[in-house]
Amino acid sequence: MQYMANAHGDIPPRAHDGPRAILVTGASRGIGRATALALAAQGHNLILTARSVDGGLQYQGTSIHDDLIGEIFSGSVNEVAEQCRSHGVRVETVAMNLTDESSVQAAAEHALTKFGSVDTIVSNAIYQGPGINDRFDDLPIDTLRRVIEADAVAPLVLLKTLLPSMLASGRGVYVHVTSGTATLVPRYPAGQGGWGLAYAMAKGSAHRIAGILQVEYQQHGFRAHNLNPGHVTTDAMIARSQKTGQVATGQSPEIAAHAIAWLIAGSDAAIALGGQESIARDIARDAM
Repeated sequence: MQYMANAHGDIPPRAHDGPRAILVTGASRGIGRATALALAAQGHNLILTARSVDGGLQYQGTSIHDDLIGEIFSGSVNEVAEQCRSHGVRVETVAMNLTDESSVQAAAEHALTKFGSVDTIVSNAIYQGPGINDRFDDLPIDTLRRVIEADAVAPLVLLKTLLPSMLASGRGVYVHVTSGTATLVPRYPAGQGGWGLAYAMAKGSAHRIAGILQVEYQQHGFRAHNLNPGHVTTDAMIARSQKTGQVATGQSPEIAAHAIAWLIAGSDAAIALGGQESIARDIARDAM
């Protein structure tokens, strides 16, 4: 039986499932924020991460040529946590820097200390800074390594610590927010409508995690999913559109958030998608 969204777009968890303890990375804005709110509305307890828990974000850009570098985006993960708590759920926040393995390890240990066990991870956070969408001749190899380690190795650091409790729960779920850049060739170069080598390599590496984990651990009731959110409007896109006068394109992050919640809820249809890439808009369409 497939779980359908109700009139408000909420997807109830299965009655026997009960509240989960879910770690959501990159939860201060965008897809991470929307996902945290959707899961809180379902009654799940949350551990939310961001680079800092208080204050806004100083945008670091995606290229050395990014004219938005230094812009301040409002909002914090602590503010998101307060919104989530209005649903009566328990929410903890922790600062986590993807480029610092000790910080990632500490975040995982903090989650276990606070909740005893974690059964679900939503891996949404990515490296932020120049290099993501620079052309190869502008990309230092050290930056390339840093982007790949942040996007593809940091989630594995989390999993090394949290996987035992995920397997022990008998209902562990890992959802990676992937991207078309993981598998597609851009039509244009970075800076002209395409994407950079570092971003493509990092997302491509991270994209491979779900399928392998699904095969290795599905006998324990564990599921792993790649969720492709599609083209989503971001704070940076909105800020850039305000400077240029162009309209920011893209879909709402809530579409991806409800797709993630649907995968976690674990209907038969969701379980059948384990190890695969799912498209957020397809899930949204089929759940209507």
